[in-house]
Amino acid sequence: MLWNLLIASVFIGTACAVHLEYLKIDSAEEPLDGSLDPVNQDEDLPMSEVQLPGACWVCKWAMQNVKKHVSSKSTVETIKGQLATVCDGIGFLRFICKALINKYMDTLAEELSTTDNPKTICVNIGICSSVSMQELTKAFLRKYPKI
Repeated sequence: MLWNLLIASVFIGTACAVHLEYLKIDSAEEPLDGSLDPVNQDEDLPMSEVQLPGACWVCKWAMQNVKKHVSSKSTVETIKGQLATVCDGIGFLRFICKALINKYMDTLAEELSTTDNPKTICVNIGICSSVSMQELTKAFLRKYPKI
């Protein structure tokens, strides 16, 4: 019984440590203060100051649905029309969706006219992080191999 408790506590401790390291890396990448409209100096694209829960998923969902209705010959105005109505089908995350679409309308219209996939578009505008959880776990295990 004691052995099972010890193993369970090791697993819980490891999971908490990985989660805390993930939060530390995530908070180091996100600026919490500054101007109202910060810009990524490398790409001159607007970045969000605070990451809303579910914003990345909402962005990818919206881009995927708009991409279904957009062809390579679509005009920017057609794409903007699709963007304006895409949030109507998302349900309870409609508020976040409309806020993202309104804030990044012009940039999203340009991005949707490229061949980029939805995740790439959302990473390019700063809504999603380009670092996957698998990469974070590998980096954590390299830094702390004896945990």
